[in-house]
Amino acid sequence: MSRVSLKTGPGVFEVLASVCHSHQEALKQFVENAADAIQQLGTDEGRISIQLQYEEPKEELPTRALKNVVISDNGIGMRRKKMKHVLEHIGDSEKVQFALQGEKGIGLLAFSLIAEELHLASSPKDGVASSCLVIKRSWLKKGRGEIVESCRRHIHSTRGTRAYLENILPEAADKLSKERLKEYLGREFASDLRRALYAMTLSDDTVQEPVPPQRYRGIKAMASPIPLGRAGSASIEIHVLPWEMADANISLYGRGGSRICLLTDMDEFKFAPWNDKRIEGHVRFDDLKRTADKAAVVQDEVYLKLVNELHKLEPLIKKTIEDISAESRERRYELIMHKTSRLIDRFLRYRDKGLLEQLVASTRAGSAEERKSVTKETVPAPESEKPAKPKPKHPRPMDSRVPGIAFQAPPQEKSLARSWFDTGSGAICINREHPEFMLSQREDTRCVRYLFSIWVKESLLQEYGADAERLADEMVGMLAEAEPLLW
Repeated sequence: MSRVSLKTGPGVFEVLASVCHSHQEALKQFVENAADAIQQLGTDEGRISIQLQYEEPKEELPTRALKNVVISDNGIGMRRKKMKHVLEHIGDSEKVQFALQGEKGIGLLAFSLIAEELHLASSPKDGVASSCLVIKRSWLKKGRGEIVESCRRHIHSTRGTRAYLENILPEAADKLSKERLKEYLGREFASDLRRALYAMTLSDDTVQEPVPPQRYRGIKAMASPIPLGRAGSASIEIHVLPWEMADANISLYGRGGSRICLLTDMDEFKFAPWNDKRIEGHVRFDDLKRTADKAAVVQDEVYLKLVNELHKLEPLIKKTIEDISAESRERRYELIMHKTSRLIDRFLRYRDKGLLEQLVASTRAGSAEERKSVTKETVPAPESEKPAKPKPKHPRPMDSRVPGIAFQAPPQEKSLARSWFDTGSGAICINREHPEFMLSQREDTRCVRYLFSIWVKESLLQEYGADAERLADEMVGMLAEAEPLLW
């Protein structure tokens, strides 16, 4: 066993809380690390499993409490030397060379938001016993970690990593239920799961289930019963989406949960808010009857009573749509700005360190062996033997400070502009009403690419001004350099 000093201190929990805004997001850090390890290995048979382990039920507590969570992968794995390097360089991860999902290694400490201890057991190949990295919540303020070469409790001899989050905090346990995690992970990793980059499973003590890609259903705006007097009661559930979706709809269900038709198929609901493509959900009423062709509902007295009660809800639904849409839009703008600023900062650091050419080589490696050769650890050369840093082809037309980005409704004279630079605040203003921005914001990656292009344009304008030919040429060059980061 060897002790390692961490670059942490008394404020570590405040820093982590600002990075991970929920218990699920803290757990996501380890699933992202597993996805990164599979990507680095280049395997077509990647597997990620999340196992929830519960305490034995007690008489005074009939419901079992979540005790541990284990995230396993069959990715590239780590040797003991690599574990020591990771601990000593938290905040300065070698992932800087690969544009992977993890950032700066700080995600490893996210365990402390949901568990008392982290045991990270990893093996670089089949047949080699794993080493175990250990960090405890109580150690973080002191900046302490340990590496155990042969951990009896967590040892395994198959390639890959297993992250054991042990002694789950009581306040996190109910946020990490199987149902919640299945929906959350299916949504957050939907793109990778649809492309079959790896398989993901979620299990408790008995049942293992695949995690399917989830469609984002928006924010739950309404879920309540609808009293109908002698006719009983119906129920309605509505989600507000962050933007319009062509296939968004509200379904009408009858007895036993059988779907009858779309609510907007009925003449009584062919207007706002029911046909607003920012909402979807369902209305259920067991006493509804289908027509003979089973394509619509029988419009009897029971149905008309339901129609009357749903119409009463229209003002509330309209207001809820507008309120949640505005709030969701602002939160999304904040998230997109954060991602874009991180991308810009990463691009500048890569460029300063001369890492862009290495990045191109790693992303274009044609086989697993080539990828391994790109990612292979090397011993730093003495200062006298290090090659000189390549000089940039042209002076960088911006300083290392990343300018602010603001989303604004444009003044009349800039109504057709994609962006403009506000000399007063020093911020790049994005025209949030421009059709290209409105189209791009439906997908995070596309929106970040769009905003990065805007940043390149506005930054270069500060250098080249009205020299349009040079500006256009430099834009093409800079976007070409950044292309691997934008994949």
